[in-house]
Amino acid sequence: MAATTNREYDPLADAMERYVDGDPRGFREVYAGMAPVVGRCLRRWVGDSILAEDLVQETFVRVHRARARYRRGAPVGPWVLTIARRLSIDALRRKGRSRERLTRDGVLPDAGSAQEGPSPAEVEEVIAEVQRAVRDLPPTLRDVVAMHKIEGRPLAEVATILGIKEGAARVRAHRGYKRLKKILSRRIGGGRR
Repeated sequence: MAATTNREYDPLADAMERYVDGDPRGFREVYAGMAPVVGRCLRRWVGDSILAEDLVQETFVRVHRARARYRRGAPVGPWVLTIARRLSIDALRRKGRSRERLTRDGVLPDAGSAQEGPSPAEVEEVIAEVQRAVRDLPPTLRDVVAMHKIEGRPLAEVATILGIKEGAARVRAHRGYKRLKKILSRRIGGGRR
């Protein structure tokens, strides 16, 4: 009889782990599962479908390069979307410096037809909303999330700093990310009432 674990089976995490171990089919599965989601998010974040297509490709190039840093068992979706989000912010900053973009035909668009993405103020508002959501987490979850995702510390180090076991840090991180997702989907995804 196979041993059961408390962790739910995550096919993307399984595929990513296989890719980290050298199986290229794992990458294709991660790409197939995540590329449509990443594309939708990037189109919404940058407001430019051509730029979004480029950023989808760049996201997965970064996933490939960072594969050795993937934490086994961690949800793949948030990790990939974090990479995509950082690329979108960088792209918006560059776009803010140079607003003129060529059309598919290589022609500068008319001033009235240029499609603008979110303004820097809108991007900053989303970042501020995420920061507020992190602050709204209970302290035990907030500390782990802040040290792990914001400061970039490994969970083993976070556990040592907090004086807890690494497994407990992983559980708190998972619960924190789940709670953040719920808070942010209400505030940003569902709109505020």
